[in-house]
Amino acid sequence: MRNPEVTVNTVRTFFLSLVLAGLLVGCQGRDNVNTAAIQSLMRADNAFSTLSVKQGFATAFRQYAAADALLLPENGAALRGKTTIEQSLHGIPAGTTLSWTPQSADVSGGLGYTWGIYALTGANTAGQTTVSYGKYLSIWKKQSGDWKLAVMMVNQSPGPAGS
Repeated sequence: MRNPEVTVNTVRTFFLSLVLAGLLVGCQGRDNVNTAAIQSLMRADNAFSTLSVKQGFATAFRQYAAADALLLPENGAALRGKTTIEQSLHGIPAGTTLSWTPQSADVSGGLGYTWGIYALTGANTAGQTTVSYGKYLSIWKKQSGDWKLAVMMVNQSPGPAGS
């Protein structure tokens, strides 16, 4: 058997292939990290909604919001700070529930956003159940390894599809 001759071009091609393979693997790893971060954020937003239904939005907000959170309600003044927002939420009539379903999310570093569709269920003055629908956009930030709500903006929609 004859030993092939190793040329400079062969060595160069080999090292170039290694570099390209390393770049490809590195890019795939970053996508996996971002996918995991997005899934983590979606889980946090879903858990926030679940707690809101079970224990009320004020309680859920207390657990998931950052201390300097900002709430931008439709047709209302901006509410700044976790305590201020929490106090305003205690005025929601008993039996009212707020739930939402995130539709999408993205993450870059320690910041992320979710958006989705919400349903506010309550009773009118005649005691009949009413449901209002809308869209929301939430900006989240990582604090001590947990996602905390930084900003939430809501607006009403005519129906459950959020259109």
